[in-house]
Amino acid sequence: MPRQNDHTQFSCRLKDCANINILWASLIIEECTRLGLTYFCVAPGSRSSPLAIAASTHPTTSCIACIDERSLAFHAVGYARSSHKSAVIITSSGTAVSNLHPAVVEASQEFVPLLLLTADRPPELQDVGANQAINQVNHFGPFVRHFLSLPAPSDDISARMVLTSIDSAVHIATSSPSGPVHINCPFREPLENSPRTWNPICLRGLDSWMSTSVPFTSYIRVQHSCRCNYNTFMDEALKVIKKASRGFLLLGAIHREDDIWAALLLAKHLSWPVVVDILSGLRLRRYFVPFPEFEDSILFIDHLDHMLLSDSIKDWMKADVIIQIGSRITSKRVAQLLESCFPCSYIMVDNHPSRHDPSHIVTHRIQCAIPQFADYLITACTPHPRRKWECFLQALNSVAAWDISFLINSEYSLTEPCVAQMTLEAIHCESAVFLGNSMPIRDADMYACNFNWVERTQDEVIFSSELACHFIQVAANRGASGIDGLLSTAVGFAVGCNKRVLCVVGDVSFLHDTNGLSLLRKQMLRKPMTIVVINNRGGAIFSLLPLANMTERSILDQYFYTSHNVSIHNLCMAHE
Repeated sequence: MPRQNDHTQFSCRLKDCANINILWASLIIEECTRLGLTYFCVAPGSRSSPLAIAASTHPTTSCIACIDERSLAFHAVGYARSSHKSAVIITSSGTAVSNLHPAVVEASQEFVPLLLLTADRPPELQDVGANQAINQVNHFGPFVRHFLSLPAPSDDISARMVLTSIDSAVHIATSSPSGPVHINCPFREPLENSPRTWNPICLRGLDSWMSTSVPFTSYIRVQHSCRCNYNTFMDEALKVIKKASRGFLLLGAIHREDDIWAALLLAKHLSWPVVVDILSGLRLRRYFVPFPEFEDSILFIDHLDHMLLSDSIKDWMKADVIIQIGSRITSKRVAQLLESCFPCSYIMVDNHPSRHDPSHIVTHRIQCAIPQFADYLITACTPHPRRKWECFLQALNSVAAWDISFLINSEYSLTEPCVAQMTLEAIHCESAVFLGNSMPIRDADMYACNFNWVERTQDEVIFSSELACHFIQVAANRGASGIDGLLSTAVGFAVGCNKRVLCVVGDVSFLHDTNGLSLLRKQMLRKPMTIVVINNRGGAIFSLLPLANMTERSILDQYFYTSHNVSIHNLCMAHE
């Protein structure tokens, strides 16, 4: 908690602001920090200079700059995703704002909170041909949770309005469904510290705020009392689960550690087959040496994607009850299997209200915290002895693992499956992984090995004596599944999670975001990164599609594979 003289100094600094622009910018940045938003991604620009200076000179902020707003915005997405804190993006006006759009789409689709502070020309310079002035009102359309265009700074307007606007926007960004919010900030000249008289009466009512370090408006989230309806709905789902004869638990993308632990506890309790997506956090498991029996206590099905290459297994793998925790899954074959199981009872659990049901087969959609759902089932369900169907699935998974190992080890040259398995097998327990779209995430989901034994050190903490394992956090931009901004996102992800990060991307994705290399050279608090580029000289994923057998090679090379001869080594050397 800041000392009293710190508050006094802050109050004096506010009253000594050279002009009204500097005052409003200082209020905005100060309120952000009071709300816990301390990571600022700043793009160079003149119109945004009041905000940039206020952010960079604030004593509690961390700031990073990048010349490319698109790269900067994806960096912010990566940071917010792994830290679970909103990042703040500051840009100038014009196309600088438009360049944020791809990252805003990704953040919106993946429920990543962001605060966009975009500078703008004042109203008298709109629609009159003024330089670098475009219509920035509702610029991101439905991809932001909230939009507000502030008035140009004026001492006729109470400064309290500035603070409450920030408080409201951040509350919306971090409430379910979380996502980006956009505040447009017009500024008149002078934009620098040039003295311009302003009336301190606009600070009326801020004495209490200036003497503390709390936000002006504190939003308090109260859980609505709907326990009766919740229990009724959960009892209905429970009846379905208890009747299951061929049920399995599907763990999709899970981002928070407490959610992963809850899913792991539920998997152990249910004794159902557990299909683990690469983004679940439980695919790359590491067990402590004294607990080798743990792998046998949960029936993990790590290689279902490979097993489904067999039509006979696909026909046999019909379940009557499916519980999916975490909305997104990577494998198209697994998604097709889920659709083929219909009609069945399909229970999907996630903490957001959005609809993730592309095959239209979900029968029970439960919106609640994953630990809450897990606690309910663990209390209400009695584990059953392992059935023949489950034992056979376990045997099939072992055969698939052996088959994958044989295929990879029998290769005489380096292959993409080999790279996927070797790189992911080598990572340390305290590391994290960021996977590129296109083939890297698909290869990881199909070929990654499931676990290694590791020595337990004295300073490691076991969360539960029954769950003696580490899980390795895995992330990817699967909101819109684009190949843009992947390297930049990975760097932000590394800053936010404060772990050593392995990033695996394809060559086209890498070339699409070479400005991300400049972010690697920035001075920031993060641990070392390892970046693996799978260079197959183009978009090889298109060779797996039906059009590859129906289209001339010259057309494929030019318009689909986008073959290149870029020296990635020299490109990296240029950023040393």
